[in-house]
Amino acid sequence: MSGNGMSPEGLKRLRNLADFWGPRLEAVDNDADLAKVCFDRAKSAAKRAQRGGNPRAMHELAELLAHWAHDQERADAKRHTA
Repeated sequence: MSGNGMSPEGLKRLRNLADFWGPRLEAVDNDADLAKVCFDRAKSAAKRAQRGGNPRAMHELAELLAHWAHDQERADAKRHTA
């Protein structure tokens, strides 16, 4: 175990994920594509978490997205009624 509390296997997994997602993020040239890549990354992480024993991971991701959307919708509604 290294000084950061992560096993060599865990560090390798993180490096592999960085190697996978880094180029995709760097290739993005607009905010819509950035959102898509970030959503895909989050969905992938939730699936891995579920396989790793967190059955609520996808639900937790959905809740985060729903709260964000709700906040944006409220802000938009306030702008249009002001």
